[in-house]
Amino acid sequence: MAQIDFRLVQTAVMGGRDSDQPVILPEEPHNLDEFRRQFDKDDFWCGTLLGGCGERLMTKRYETKVCHFSHFPDRDGSRAACHRTANGVDSADHLFVKAHVTQWLASQGHAAQAELCSLGHGPGDAVDFVLRATNQRLRFELRPNDYRSWRGTADSLAAKEGHVEWVFGLESAITRDMTARYGYALRVRCETDGNSRRVLIGTVTENRPVAWSPLERCRMTGDGLITPDLDELRNRGLIREGAARYDAVAGSLPLPGAEIVFAIDGEARPDTDSPLVEGGRYLMSGFIKPAGHRILRAQLSLPHDTPRPTEQYVYRLAGAVRLLVTEADRPGENTRWAVRADSLIQLKGLDAERTGLWRPPVALDEPLPTPKPATRTAPAPTVPVQSQGSGTATLLRRALEDVAREGATTTWHQLAERVGLDLAHLPDPKRRDLLVEVDKPQDGNRSLLCVLVRAPSGRPLPYLATALRLLQVTAPASESALYRWSDEQIRAAHTAYGHRTPPPPASAAIAEAPRPAEPRGAQEQLTLLKAQLAVGRATLPRATGRRAARLATTVKDGEQHQRLYESVWERRQELRAWQRECERLLDDLARLIGHPLPASAPPKKSMPAVPPVAAKSPVSPGKDKRTFQAQATADIARLTQLFKQARDADDLNEARRIRKEVSRIATDRLSGEPRQNLLLLRTDLQTWINSREAAAAHAALRTLFTDLATADPGPTPLALRSALAHSKILKRRCPGPLPQDLHTALTRLEDQVNGESVTPDGEAPLPATHPSPSDAPPSGSAAFVEARAEFAWLVKEIRTAQEAGDLAAVQTARHLAGPIYGQRLSPEDRAAYTPLMREVKAWCQEQDPNTDPILRRIRQVLAELGRADNGLATEQLAAFLDEISSLRRQLGRRLPVLEEVQVKRWKRQLKARTWSAPRRAAPRAADPVTAVPGPKATAPSPPDRLPIETIDKLAAIARDVLKDAARSGGSLLTWGDLRLRMAGGLPHLHPDDQGELLVAVDRETPVGEPLLSTLVASSDASLHWLYRHVRFSLGRERIPEPDLPAHWATEVLRLRQTWRHR
Repeated sequence: MAQIDFRLVQTAVMGGRDSDQPVILPEEPHNLDEFRRQFDKDDFWCGTLLGGCGERLMTKRYETKVCHFSHFPDRDGSRAACHRTANGVDSADHLFVKAHVTQWLASQGHAAQAELCSLGHGPGDAVDFVLRATNQRLRFELRPNDYRSWRGTADSLAAKEGHVEWVFGLESAITRDMTARYGYALRVRCETDGNSRRVLIGTVTENRPVAWSPLERCRMTGDGLITPDLDELRNRGLIREGAARYDAVAGSLPLPGAEIVFAIDGEARPDTDSPLVEGGRYLMSGFIKPAGHRILRAQLSLPHDTPRPTEQYVYRLAGAVRLLVTEADRPGENTRWAVRADSLIQLKGLDAERTGLWRPPVALDEPLPTPKPATRTAPAPTVPVQSQGSGTATLLRRALEDVAREGATTTWHQLAERVGLDLAHLPDPKRRDLLVEVDKPQDGNRSLLCVLVRAPSGRPLPYLATALRLLQVTAPASESALYRWSDEQIRAAHTAYGHRTPPPPASAAIAEAPRPAEPRGAQEQLTLLKAQLAVGRATLPRATGRRAARLATTVKDGEQHQRLYESVWERRQELRAWQRECERLLDDLARLIGHPLPASAPPKKSMPAVPPVAAKSPVSPGKDKRTFQAQATADIARLTQLFKQARDADDLNEARRIRKEVSRIATDRLSGEPRQNLLLLRTDLQTWINSREAAAAHAALRTLFTDLATADPGPTPLALRSALAHSKILKRRCPGPLPQDLHTALTRLEDQVNGESVTPDGEAPLPATHPSPSDAPPSGSAAFVEARAEFAWLVKEIRTAQEAGDLAAVQTARHLAGPIYGQRLSPEDRAAYTPLMREVKAWCQEQDPNTDPILRRIRQVLAELGRADNGLATEQLAAFLDEISSLRRQLGRRLPVLEEVQVKRWKRQLKARTWSAPRRAAPRAADPVTAVPGPKATAPSPPDRLPIETIDKLAAIARDVLKDAARSGGSLLTWGDLRLRMAGGLPHLHPDDQGELLVAVDRETPVGEPLLSTLVASSDASLHWLYRHVRFSLGRERIPEPDLPAHWATEVLRLRQTWRHR
């Protein structure tokens, strides 16, 4: 019996079985009546181009269901057989696309040949339009294909036609690949419009919904199909012109940056036309060496704000390190690759030498003079010898010659920007040697160039006299005479290199007016000068000695210079001189002010110091409102520019750092336009960070589900539960709901995990937390092993999120690890992981941006009390509680319940000590009359101070212990842990001796490395109160109090990375 087609047919063709003229049958009966009047004399066919049987169709009118086409019955009365698979209104979209696009191309002057292509499913898989005049092919791929088949077709068509413009029907992996390659992709869809279908073209970009435009509003150019939204993106510079005709945007893969070192190739030329060049970044050619692998020649992509590496050093890659790869899209091309890093860490001598990329320079002794022969030869004519120094000295010599031609002087900072080298890290002896190399060989006819480099204050360099002595140049001995002599040498260098002072203008009416950008720059300098003068006036009463005198003189000069602005802002030459002098004053003020000190007097040495209250804004709260407004405006403008650069470079970590800095600016102290700009910046930051985090989480989820689906053999129950925990962590990073495909995959994974917990006979097994009837299972049992594996995986996720600074991910993983830690781990494993859980909890508290700095300090004091326990004297305990009381008055709200309970407990203990002290003293007195009453006679005193020699011996042992701890993972140590590891060799120390011991431990630590004493923490694995004292005693950079906990956590991570392979 013939197969009967019962499905509703909504589309047909007119004119014959092989016709390409589609038509849609209306579904409503009154619309069908109008359709019949319009096409009364036409026949309708189940066309072969629709995948149909080629037989005639009739229209069927219904009142209770939709109207549709139907086949004519066969001669025996049965319905005709038809194997057509697509019957809906979209089953003829390929014919509508063919007709409308052909008409649209003709209206734009393109004669196109249209072809229907089958990709294995039917005649409507793709529609091709060949434009012979422009050597282009426009393909509408309406049915999705797998990537390998599409890649082969794309290469074949590109070899034939030259350029292929792709328009896809449905979203798939190919559209996402095109978006990643060229920044955008094109899609097509059709909408019903009467008896026809209207063609719409969509523009697909990242982090934006698809923008649909009618075909009539699009253009066909030599660069391809251009939509209105694509025009807008190109005008804004987000997508380059003819992107699909150029090399694709490089793809990237993550790399372990801490295991890769890099050294530049000084002879290689920079490749500025490479497709690997990204916006806001530059390429450097050199050599890379991954740990355990051979050295490779490669290119390194670095941000523009990262100083250029030099030949004299080897660097370790830092930040987010990825491998950039460009695929060969056209025949004859090669795949190119580079390594992308966010920053570099300079390696010290021994570490750099171990890499094999650097050897220290060796100074050879000068050969002894050999006796000359008795006969003398005629002297050859002398030729001026050029310096054959290093490439760095050559670059500096050329730059200083340019400075001399301009008739100016420079500083090391300006000189580094001019030559594009990283000179900020060079010590003064190295800088002096470079200047000596610049001016060698020195003869009487050459002017000195080293005198053109001045200090930021405008005075000669402090080591200029030493450099002149090495050049064998006679210079004055006194400082004032050297200052005048260097000014004369600067004028001589300007004259020698051709600088001439321009003659004054003939009339003041034709004097050159300042450019528009110069008054704006001067206005910004004036704003900064006002702010610095306000800070200087506030700091002056607390300054002493020579610093106070110099600060008073500089503030007075700055106020006079501020008054000169009104008289010079309209004259260009005088305005430039005013700006140069203003820059010098700003440098002097910044150096003399430094970090303002608190007004309160320092406490006694044996008592705990009350730290200054951290402000919520980078601006000091002591300034008046106008000064705060001006400084905050400058900060907002700077942070806005940094955010634009981070957004252009797609640097998510930098955007998170900027968001953290923006959150410290107090909104309630701003008004007007600065307040609006701050709120707008916060909104833009949050929106962009959320979108990037959601995109990264979606990509990671898709990769996770794909790996599970393609696993061979199938995933184990442990792998399923680990994948579910991982997916929940990633889901927490998504601010909105998941896409439908990811939501479906996650639901399926949850069903799999929940389904595999039921035994085959339908009975649920005992939970893992219940011991067997006989006894508890040993730590090596299957349940404990499985729990340990799950917990270890979550620990790895926590460490990865901590390195990325992702607080939300750490908290999510910590919440997932809590039930496993408390219920499923064996007692031995639980004891081993207890310090880790405390450390993670302390890290989350420190990273929480909503935690008040005063509350954070109260928690630190309570942690110190818990660490010391009964080892504190009564006076010290009272001092700690007084500090807490003072901080509570500044807090302005109630303490949390946990902290309130701890404070009450310590107050009860202090009260008990004070009450029992006289009673303990009475029995020990020989005579009640002569006994000395009061707590001074009975209060326990702190341990005696140790000699410095004993502290040095203990420091040597403690340094070895801390080195071993750093090599074995960098676990934090309390003083009790340190005492146990030193086998009882460390006595209970006086608090001052504790600080001296830690200073002695790190006295030999190189300047660029983190301190070993960073591993010494409080009992709750938080920042130890001596950490700031140790940094100050060793001359390290001062960190503001609000940033100190975050800095300490970063230093702990750096210390672990530094000592991991030592």
